[in-house]
Amino acid sequence: MRPTLYTVDHPGPGRLSTMAKPRGGDWLHDEMTALNAEGVDVLVCALTPLELDETGLGAEALSAQVAGLRFVAIPIPDRDVPDLAAVLPTLQQLAEQLRGGAHIVTHCRFGIGRASLLAAALLILNDNAPDEVWNQLEQARGLTVPDTQEQREWTNTLVKHLRA
Repeated sequence: MRPTLYTVDHPGPGRLSTMAKPRGGDWLHDEMTALNAEGVDVLVCALTPLELDETGLGAEALSAQVAGLRFVAIPIPDRDVPDLAAVLPTLQQLAEQLRGGAHIVTHCRFGIGRASLLAAALLILNDNAPDEVWNQLEQARGLTVPDTQEQREWTNTLVKHLRA
């Protein structure tokens, strides 16, 4: 089993990919093991607790850790954006890990909206321009991302915050 990763071509060290949610339930351990075999270091999950339960991913954090992955939860309601002040410290730590050479994978339910938003934030925190970032993510994913205009505009808010 190989996970379907959409790896972003970006300047700098580290690898950044997005993906749809892993298969849950009985497949969860195999999914996490496959991510580890692909060289993934950090798995970032944007699903809410309710979505984790609905998709059989309630044990995702533990399963990821058992498979040797660092797991980071940044729950964001579907088609929504996170509170910048609440997520910025975590995003800054992840951006630093990316600069340090880590392979980071972000996921949400389908790997289009929230996963792309988080990946965009990591690239912006590593000094990439938002428009360039969205183009890179769309090329990697092979379709228009993110889900909503609000998600795209959130990255502009991030840039304004960083310049303040």
